[in-house]
Amino acid sequence: MNHTHPAFMPKVIGHRGAAGSAPENTLAAIVQAAALGAKAVELDVTVSRDGVPVLMHDEDVNRCSDGEGLVVRQDFETLHRLDVGAWFDARFGGERIATLEDALALIAAKGLRLNLELKPAIGWEEPTVRAVAEVVRRAWTGDVPILVSSFNPLALTVYRDLMPGAVLGLITTAVAENWHQRLRQHHCASFHCHHDFVTRQLVQDAHAAGVRLHVYTVNEAARAQTLFAMGVDAVFSDHPDRILAVVGN
Repeated sequence: MNHTHPAFMPKVIGHRGAAGSAPENTLAAIVQAAALGAKAVELDVTVSRDGVPVLMHDEDVNRCSDGEGLVVRQDFETLHRLDVGAWFDARFGGERIATLEDALALIAAKGLRLNLELKPAIGWEEPTVRAVAEVVRRAWTGDVPILVSSFNPLALTVYRDLMPGAVLGLITTAVAENWHQRLRQHHCASFHCHHDFVTRQLVQDAHAAGVRLHVYTVNEAARAQTLFAMGVDAVFSDHPDRILAVVGN
């Protein structure tokens, strides 16, 4: 797989931007990831009640803002009034929830690659993915297409239907015995799993199937070195600078 293929990510991917040193899934986290030397970031996207794709990992805003309630039950105007920075550190106070469109513009301006994780509320896959695809189609100006991933197989199916030729990744925690069939079924070019489940055999089997193996969430340099020695292609890290210090990009 050549280095211009969207499933080919740099070795170190900033997780939720740079979630160890900035509030996750914010514009500040994207800026921080770039400042720390990351060449790629992973971000989570869902939608507001009125169909605006926004960056948020959880189905609700309780953990990462001064508000509460489900994202999909609130209009963007309401969500945009929330402070999504102060919970992390007072110096990020006033940070607002980012739209996908604003994030795409910033990522392109920084010259980063993007792994966008679809995080629809269960049962709300189709409207979520439809809104995300429309923004990506209109607003992404980066040199390399986005790698779109999800735990949710329906979300991947809907995205591929809307965006033929999209490059997809399947996320799991544990590695099921039929993982390779699942990847073929959903036309995925990359497989993302928790680093505790990585074995040298898994890496070999993934590569034999023409699949990239990306593992999460790796915050210790020694663990990253072990994983790369096993042959993994990339790691997601909240602290990309720690990993870059020992493995490069």
